[in-house]
Amino acid sequence: MINWKAIIIGFILTIIFTSILNLIIGSFGSYISIITAGIIVGYMVNYNWINGAIHGGLIGILGGIIAVIIILIVGGGPYLMETLGILLTVEIIADVILGAIGGAFGAKWHKKV
Repeated sequence: MINWKAIIIGFILTIIFTSILNLIIGSFGSYISIITAGIIVGYMVNYNWINGAIHGGLIGILGGIIAVIIILIVGGGPYLMETLGILLTVEIIADVILGAIGGAFGAKWHKKV
């Protein structure tokens, strides 16, 4: 069962972390944000690593969309509209994978603590 409260919290954290880290370290900050939010959400759901990975993947989808929008606003280039479809697809796939890894780690970490 999906814990929507954890997903919403993870989504909000992803937006905050991405906004801050993109200003500090560039577009790489969105990846760190997804992993961090995934760990927090995985820790919050506290069922097993599979459920943590599912929740982390969900925030990866939502966070990936927001990260692409932020990247477009911060670093838009003249040919960016041509590569938007590729960028969006690659960014969301990467964010889902990173969110799932973070979520699985967070859920396993909660079991050990």
